[in-house]
Amino acid sequence: MRVVYDTSVLVTILSRRDLILNLQKDLSRGAVVLISSQFILNELERVLSGKFGLTKQSAKTRVRLLGRIAEVVKLKGIQRIVRDVNDDPIIATAVAGGAKYIVTIDKDLLVLEKHDDIMIIEPEKLKKELAKQSTRLTQNHYHHPNSNWL
Repeated sequence: MRVVYDTSVLVTILSRRDLILNLQKDLSRGAVVLISSQFILNELERVLSGKFGLTKQSAKTRVRLLGRIAEVVKLKGIQRIVRDVNDDPIIATAVAGGAKYIVTIDKDLLVLEKHDDIMIIEPEKLKKELAKQSTRLTQNHYHHPNSNWL
């Protein structure tokens, strides 16, 4: 599933090893395609080196690595949608990247619940969606007892 994590969620993920490992697992098994934009990456770098206290070089390195694993889209014509204008590029990123979900803890985004066909959800809800998806894949996968030789 194609997902945009907003800056606050990305900061949380990058600050906890267990969350980094979960994201790596979701990406490697193809459960999540991470969509981002230069706006999100720049904001993330600014927050990590400012409020989070990382050196500029350390923040830049983490953001560069994230940019390599994400599908970074170009933003065109950002519409005015959210009360906080700083959140409009998050929605524009999701639209440009064909995302199914925006994952956020930002109340200004969450109050929308949906934009076009993009669901706006909290991280816990995404976790449940990924668990459901994993269960469906497991239930739908028929493994013939003699198929090991293939």
